[in-house]
Amino acid sequence: MHAFDIIIPQYTGIAEDDDSHDHDVFCYLGDLEGNGQILPRNHHLAVSQNDITRVTVVCPEMDALDRKNMNSYAQEMHNKIEQLAGKPIQTLYIGEDHDYPLPRYAVPTQSEFYMLRWGWSSPLLDGVTLQGIPLYKIPYTQPDHPCYDNVWLCYRQVEALFRLLLGSQPVSEAVALEQMQNPNSEHSKIGRELCRIIEQSTGVPTYYFLMNYRDWTQAEDMEQKCPLTGQDWLLPANTYHYIDFKCDESRLVSELSQNWSDESED
Repeated sequence: MHAFDIIIPQYTGIAEDDDSHDHDVFCYLGDLEGNGQILPRNHHLAVSQNDITRVTVVCPEMDALDRKNMNSYAQEMHNKIEQLAGKPIQTLYIGEDHDYPLPRYAVPTQSEFYMLRWGWSSPLLDGVTLQGIPLYKIPYTQPDHPCYDNVWLCYRQVEALFRLLLGSQPVSEAVALEQMQNPNSEHSKIGRELCRIIEQSTGVPTYYFLMNYRDWTQAEDMEQKCPLTGQDWLLPANTYHYIDFKCDESRLVSELSQNWSDESED
């Protein structure tokens, strides 16, 4: 991963209380983020005495911010800012990102299979290496629009569900687990449909990650079957990182529960 400063010039000839520049900058960053060109983070804008806005971002590739990777929304906002400012938007390379130093991270060029899973550098991962696939590397997933809004909707839903789970309130915890562990929940159906769309457009088998945080014994966990097909889906140990269950028919993957019961109490 690579850190950059995006240097955005201020608009010329606008009133001091006109916030159109800041609004457009945030829209521009949102477009870059939605396109997978920058990692989703809380971006902080610093304004210098030269009336420029400097934003530090993290990108998956050195050329991630190039126009060739922008969708039409990002290009439109990029052009608007440069036109109203009368100056070009610039990028300044800072160095490798501390959280994803090279050579640990590299964008996969070929994948055995993809996995849709929350909490990593991208919602879409290489199933073997767990390296993030920047969304601009795959065809657009939103019907009739050049974007990935439906992927990010699913991503933000599971973020919210995970926060409910961490709240440790019995009712909210049960709701969150049901949505993330049941392949037929409304949330899981959205994720599974996205996997179908991505696989259809890329030709790469795409699996939906199903959370597993059940309070059962290790033996019970390892004996479970695929919840959709009823087939055996436990993989040999150390087949993949963070994947212990995989069903090729249902396109589901999961992991051993992190909430095993004490078998001695059974």
